[in-house]
Amino acid sequence: MRRVLNSVIVGALTGALVLSVAWATSGLIPVGAGTSAEPPAQAVTADASLQQASAEAATLEAGQKLPPGLFKVGASDVSIAPVPVNEGGPWLRHDPEEDVADPGDQSDGDVNCNRFHQSFDEGEEQFYTPFTKVGCLRTFDNEWATGVDEAHDLGVYARALAISNGESTIVFTGLDTISWFYGVDPKFCPDDPEAPMPQDTCGSRAIAQSLSTEFADEGLNIPPQNFVIAATHTHASADTAMASPAWYFELVRDATKDAIREAVDNMQLATLQTGATPAKPFNVDRRRVTRAIPDYELNWLRAIAAPPSGGEPGPVEPGRTISTLVNYSVHTTVTASNHDLHSGFVGHLAERLNEKWGGNTVFIPGGLGDQTVRRDFGRDGHGYGLAELIMESAERTGHTLSSNDIVTDQQIITVPADNFSLIAANKAGIFVRDTTIPGPHADGPSTSVQQVGGGNSPSCVGASAMSAKTPVGGFLIGSPGSGEIRTDPENYAGDAIAIMQAPGEIFASISLVTKDYVSRTRNTMVLGMANDHLGYIIPAQQYDIRAANAAGIAAPSHNMTDYEESLSTGRCTGDQVQNALLEVATRLGVIGLGEGR
Repeated sequence: MRRVLNSVIVGALTGALVLSVAWATSGLIPVGAGTSAEPPAQAVTADASLQQASAEAATLEAGQKLPPGLFKVGASDVSIAPVPVNEGGPWLRHDPEEDVADPGDQSDGDVNCNRFHQSFDEGEEQFYTPFTKVGCLRTFDNEWATGVDEAHDLGVYARALAISNGESTIVFTGLDTISWFYGVDPKFCPDDPEAPMPQDTCGSRAIAQSLSTEFADEGLNIPPQNFVIAATHTHASADTAMASPAWYFELVRDATKDAIREAVDNMQLATLQTGATPAKPFNVDRRRVTRAIPDYELNWLRAIAAPPSGGEPGPVEPGRTISTLVNYSVHTTVTASNHDLHSGFVGHLAERLNEKWGGNTVFIPGGLGDQTVRRDFGRDGHGYGLAELIMESAERTGHTLSSNDIVTDQQIITVPADNFSLIAANKAGIFVRDTTIPGPHADGPSTSVQQVGGGNSPSCVGASAMSAKTPVGGFLIGSPGSGEIRTDPENYAGDAIAIMQAPGEIFASISLVTKDYVSRTRNTMVLGMANDHLGYIIPAQQYDIRAANAAGIAAPSHNMTDYEESLSTGRCTGDQVQNALLEVATRLGVIGLGEGR
């Protein structure tokens, strides 16, 4: 896969780089991959307290908080598969059997996209050029797209989950894409194409602001900081990191908004169950020279339909699952050189949980930066295996929340971009993240001084003439713990789940440190890729300085340096994001006794 990057960089700009994957191999058998028997049917009856809470909910006015332990939850999946020309869409499927010299009739939706490319060799990486047919679509693996998950027919989706306590609503959306930026270059999705400086409408910031305004007009208050829009980071998706036709960005934007609207519209009474379980066989170290610090905890949150509060029941019958949010530190990509668009293992994970529990599945990766999959498990082995572990965990140790507070926090940090080759690549248009200065997604000169509280010297100091603005956030669902763990261990853990949000491919150690500090909860998720894709986010103590400024991909065959630093904004980014996560957690009131900056 790194050969793809080498071709891009060498052909377009010396030292600039792109996102890729390092594959690891060895030979464990995936745990429970499609081998377990059908579990007992879910209980459909509710206890008296839940019946009473549902009845009480029927007496509340709109905007009033629901009884403790009760939520409103909705879910929706909307396809982000491109629509072929012969079905009324803009997509021209690549067909290598078509005549390169004469594309012929394109009304069937097929064309040999190499006709519009400088190379006619099928084995070479494919790139967009000014001569490329606008309907051709390239995967992140630099292959012209030929179909959509033809091997398993599981599609690619925007998968949304909305959770409300009657007063506050939060939304999670997982996109089966390689990236989705905080801001996209406005040339792809301008609000006004005729304006001298049009504004972006496709990035996560623009989508959240647009939806927040729409919902406010309908009397529903969902602030922009209450949305999480995250790519699953499947490499088998259309290339939303470096380039894709404007119509595809617009398709994903509109599907994302539709999925969120439908999830909110579908909200019905529910309870929330959460838990975590080890999943050691399913992620492995992808570093080349140094070693990763793994996080193999698999975290999940499940919404189960409650009895209706009067009138017609919701879309999901009581006792069945509405949605499952899954968080695990791993790249989702299992296969290489993909020309067939698919979701990696996410589709199989969703398929198995839907088959056994019902509902949709929203997968958002955790500390994926230095963790990759076991390729020999296959897409189905990973997806089915993780699903089986989640179901076993729910049966053994799942915790149902008895409180229903929802608190959110977000801060926008300014990150110095001192990896100069990355700046050059962005300015050269290789990446599609918006870098307009001044603007809401980028800024000029900035410095970063990161220091652990009580330390006598900083852990990292950085500065750059250009910087990125990016969000770091957190949600608290339920009541956090209190008291002393020695005298009151039950209350110390509380009755809550914390869901922290980082804007890119964080290293697993960032996930681990955050979970360690956030100990006043029953469970803690640390979402990577949340609302942005700011490259690899590496703690300063793990940063291989030899790999910076494209050195990590200039000679990867020598295995003399690591790779991920080439696609990091800079050496201090990891510490800056880590500290911001802990600051958010402090404001949420979930930092454990004795912990802190």
